[in-house]
Amino acid sequence: MVAPTLVILAVVIGYPIVRAILMSFQRYKPLSGLPATNTGLNNYHEVFGDPIFWESLRNTAVYTFGSVAVSALLGLLLALLTENLGGRWRYVRSLLLTPWAVPLIVVAFLFRYMLDQDYGVVNAVLRHLGIIHSNVHWLTSSAWAMPSVMLANIWTQLPFFFLIFTAGLASVPNEVIEAARVDKAGPWAMATRIKLPYLTGSALVAILISVINNFNDFAKVWAMTEGGPGYSTTTLVVYVYRLAFSSFNMGYAATVGTIWLILLVIFAVLYIWLLQRKSAS
Repeated sequence: MVAPTLVILAVVIGYPIVRAILMSFQRYKPLSGLPATNTGLNNYHEVFGDPIFWESLRNTAVYTFGSVAVSALLGLLLALLTENLGGRWRYVRSLLLTPWAVPLIVVAFLFRYMLDQDYGVVNAVLRHLGIIHSNVHWLTSSAWAMPSVMLANIWTQLPFFFLIFTAGLASVPNEVIEAARVDKAGPWAMATRIKLPYLTGSALVAILISVINNFNDFAKVWAMTEGGPGYSTTTLVVYVYRLAFSSFNMGYAATVGTIWLILLVIFAVLYIWLLQRKSAS
């Protein structure tokens, strides 16, 4: 019964990965009309001397870990604030999950129009409040492009952490809560010393999933900035796309993609090892 699934995974996932790894050792440009030639480790030597690769790696780290950190903290805060909502107020939780239901490409274009430097509602509101006196180039300035893309990303993944933490808070035993109240634990002590330890396991799994998803996020970045201006929002996935489908340098794109895969695997293995070590202790 498992064999058909394994065959599908081998064809759909396994073969492309192996093919990409083999191609990473080749110089292959389909539009040149020349056959692929083996170059050994030349592509890898070129990558480590490529400033765009290092900038893309830095952008990926900032985009991924920055978005996950802010989303996790805000999701935890909202879960704690809405934990005891009752009556009609409990529907607030459903409204907070709404961004998760919006397709990613719709989110990207929504924020792209909101942050438009000439006609965007964000600049209009800030000018009306007197916070700014001239339009801010949110998506066309190298200083603001990355924070703007991260804002859209945080908005769309915040409900995921909110849902995880809300479910985790519901699993805290009532006996523990009542005992803490008898001991006159304040709100801060109740949240940090009683509830947070029960959320650690689910939080670690949610963070791992979110890091992998953000590391591979292409749609929002490309739809909002296409990796620009310059390379200020170019992440590894955008850089691979540009190499493969703009420059048609398939061999070099496969090299960057292989390094990208290795980094993800190393992070996942270390993270799972830490998670198991924490569970064992």
